[in-house]
Amino acid sequence: MDKAGIQCIVENDRALRRQLFARGFVFTDMNIDTKEYPFYDEWQIQYIDTYLLLVSPNQHAYVISRGTITAILIGHAYNPFLMIHDENIILDNLLNVYSKQVFEINDNAFWHNINELTGVFTLILLDGNDTYVIGDASGMQTAFYTVQRDKIVVSSHTNLIGDLLDLTWDPYVKHLVSYRFFKLLGNALPGDITQFKEVRRLIPNHYLRIHTGTVAEMRFYWPHKLCKSNKSIVDEVADLLHENIGLISKKWTKPAISLTGGCDSKTTLACANGLYNQFRYFSYVSSEAEKVDADAASGICKELGLPHKTYTIPESMEGSENIAEILNWNTGNIRYSHPEDVRKRMFFANTEDFDVEVKSWASEIGRAYYSKRFNGRTDFGGKPTPRKCTTLYKFFLNDRKLVKQTDDIFDEYLQRFFQQAKDDPIEWQEQFFWEFRVPSWNGLVITGEHRYSFDITIPYNNRRILELLLSASIKDRINDMIYKGIRALMNPSIDDTGISISNLKHTNNRAKLENIYYIVHTKLPF
Repeated sequence: MDKAGIQCIVENDRALRRQLFARGFVFTDMNIDTKEYPFYDEWQIQYIDTYLLLVSPNQHAYVISRGTITAILIGHAYNPFLMIHDENIILDNLLNVYSKQVFEINDNAFWHNINELTGVFTLILLDGNDTYVIGDASGMQTAFYTVQRDKIVVSSHTNLIGDLLDLTWDPYVKHLVSYRFFKLLGNALPGDITQFKEVRRLIPNHYLRIHTGTVAEMRFYWPHKLCKSNKSIVDEVADLLHENIGLISKKWTKPAISLTGGCDSKTTLACANGLYNQFRYFSYVSSEAEKVDADAASGICKELGLPHKTYTIPESMEGSENIAEILNWNTGNIRYSHPEDVRKRMFFANTEDFDVEVKSWASEIGRAYYSKRFNGRTDFGGKPTPRKCTTLYKFFLNDRKLVKQTDDIFDEYLQRFFQQAKDDPIEWQEQFFWEFRVPSWNGLVITGEHRYSFDITIPYNNRRILELLLSASIKDRINDMIYKGIRALMNPSIDDTGISISNLKHTNNRAKLENIYYIVHTKLPF
């Protein structure tokens, strides 16, 4: 499908038109005809200084000005340290401690406020000739940017930028996404690239500085370990997650927690203890594999005396072909939605049972993902290399030219973005997972697919929480000791049920094979 095909689909269907680039935004100083594709006068419009902010239906933007300074927050945010769930108050607090010098000194009240925020958002600051763009903790709301003819465009969706500027695909990306193993390990692109050479992705823990038509990405946060005992980590994370869940119950009218029998889901449920009557609890079944998760969640809720609903997704739904094309376009046409996912998005777009889904994504940042994937490996070498990154990224069993091209992209990524803390840095593969894999894949899915149906909020998506989780030893992270401790503290009845679901894709045999692949592939000279 191309732009003309998408335009044909939405031209005479207002419902689909409103779902194109669902919960998206554009921030630009270009001249745009908002009556034409893809906006059709459906998007909210604000003129701010020389910029135009366009926000799609069902997305929220908050704008506060003080003198010559303007702060914009697109999406949602809340602060569990100060117990604030109002974005206007959050912006006001940021302006109280803001001066241009905050971008010269990283350790100050402004950045402390930023790092305390949970949510799915993009923050923009206008200060004279300078514009700054900051994302949420792990890029769950994706932000892409480009400068064309001294005009800046920042958006949540790559194809939205491509459509506005009539951009064409990078030949390398065309080659990559057609590779037979591309769909394995998530449909993400390497480094910070997109399908368009002119467009790049904002990396977590960095901000954009836009000045007179030029853009620079600067790091403001260096992930590092804290010197804390497991008990202290458990106590602090449990408290922060509980406070976040409490703030969620105040921000939305009908919040719902989606559940499986997995570690992250059960930990979220445990931290909702004391707030259980504020939420609805649900699972869904669109395939036999999902029934195992739904039955586990139902069993846990039954033991806790909580109402739980399992939604059965129909095996066929009228109009799914067009919805599939919209979802593909929303995710940049590099991630082709599985029919089951299309039906889920269609189904939940038509339910009014809840207005936000509480998901446990971003939690995996604290669970030693690569160690588990590679058969318990804890030693990935002291430093990253382009080939190691390529190996963590995809399976490349042939097409060595493609491997070399991907190595080159990760070489640039490492030189431009990868910088560890000087004191007590986290392991490089954990930082790579946080700053590359989670935003490039999970962020793409959240922004481009899941928010098609309703808003998503993620109580783990907070730098301070992630910092605490990563401060446990890697052995304890592999064994999920912190998560077990949180559940034991907040609601031991959950683990007492004995109900637990493991990721069936991550079998021991697969982990052994992947570890062999890692050893061999990182040593290949070509």
